[in-house]
Amino acid sequence: MNFSDNFSINKKSNSWQKFLIGAVTLLFLVAILNFFSLPIKNTFYIVSSPLQSTFWNAGQTSSGFLASFLNTGNLNNENQDLKLKNQRLQAEVAFLQSIISGNQAQSEVSSACQNNGFDLLMVGVTGLDDNDMLSINKGSVDGVAENMPVISQQGALFGKVFKVYKNYSQVMLISNKNSVVNVKVQRAEVAFVQGSGAPKEIDGIIRGQGNLAINMDLVPIDDVINQGDVLVTSALEGTFPKDILVGTITKIDKNDQSPHQSAQVQPFLGTTTANLFVITNYKR
Repeated sequence: MNFSDNFSINKKSNSWQKFLIGAVTLLFLVAILNFFSLPIKNTFYIVSSPLQSTFWNAGQTSSGFLASFLNTGNLNNENQDLKLKNQRLQAEVAFLQSIISGNQAQSEVSSACQNNGFDLLMVGVTGLDDNDMLSINKGSVDGVAENMPVISQQGALFGKVFKVYKNYSQVMLISNKNSVVNVKVQRAEVAFVQGSGAPKEIDGIIRGQGNLAINMDLVPIDDVINQGDVLVTSALEGTFPKDILVGTITKIDKNDQSPHQSAQVQPFLGTTTANLFVITNYKR
């Protein structure tokens, strides 16, 4: 074997060594990034949140928390996507209008949730994404944990804590497409179970539709529900306390061929507020 053959073999050996070293280094970096992904996300939030909050608060108007989004007219099929995007922008502009002072918010939510024995943590909203997920400015260091209920200062249900980081958290709104909430009808005139003298509870579930919309489903076809009926949580699934305001029935969809009826619901997400509250002591 001559010198040129030896040189070629050594060159190939060095190339393989470099390749193996590079592959091992890449795998090591991927493992490190995966292990530290939560701290990295949390650090990024700490750095970016002041600027994000500044732009968020600058977009506030006096038209209502989500009113401009929720109260828009019916969309034409040919420009539905464009209008939805425009409405999303309107919602973000109106989302945190006229910031109410902390003392006033605490007083209002205490009145709405009196006698429930809730421990409430006031949080600020820093963002809303296209999947109906909110970002709030409190995290694990503040005592926030996954699945804790989130309400407005008027006592209306917004959703539950979905993901918790050290200094901030994500909240899944009840309008998120993965959200399902057990509810019941609450109204002044209730139906009574025949012969029992006891009020009949009309139950159903709320399914998120995305774009801040919700529908009621699985209501027995023989139960009487009406436009204007108020829906509250029933606590059957154990995630949310009972009797938390959810929304108002706006349209009933009934098919005699189906054992159940459904309804369109206007959620109380349109309540004017700049503050939300995490219920930290609800036990399922």
